[in-house]
Amino acid sequence: MKIDLLLLTTVLIFVSLSISAQTSLKIGHVNIQDLVQKHPDSDSIRQVLEAETGEMEKIYMEMITEQDTKLKTFEKEQSGYSEFARKTKENELAEMTQKIQMYNQTAQQQLQRRNMELLQPVYEQINSSIKKIADGNSFTYILDVSNGAVAYVATDSQNITPLVMEELGITSQKNN
Repeated sequence: MKIDLLLLTTVLIFVSLSISAQTSLKIGHVNIQDLVQKHPDSDSIRQVLEAETGEMEKIYMEMITEQDTKLKTFEKEQSGYSEFARKTKENELAEMTQKIQMYNQTAQQQLQRRNMELLQPVYEQINSSIKKIADGNSFTYILDVSNGAVAYVATDSQNITPLVMEELGITSQKNN
């Protein structure tokens, strides 16, 4: 009998704790992508990336121009080449094509890494502000609605994007 009473008391305690935990959930949402776009550093980051992209595109276009020139010369003069010289020139053109493709792939990867590198401090600031606001307002969960993983946001879910913008010193007039 004592064990049954103890078991019943334990179950009741867990049920009451579970019910109280469910009623104390406070959920908010934020649009992190919107915050990144409106962040004060976003313009300078975009300028740096555009400049680096321009440099890489210039090199790429120089490589393409050089390849086009060599290809036109080859097409014009190939009838005068020996079999060995023709094969050598064809191999040279094929290697140039591979070099250009490799450069393009490497440049794209470098730009992606650079973008992540430049945005990392912005994300750290935003996450720090979200944590500060969530802790200060007793939120249990903050959902990011910008990544498409949230299937539903209730009308009573509190949007803390304006609070984070205020914390970061972002004015709502900035449109990017």
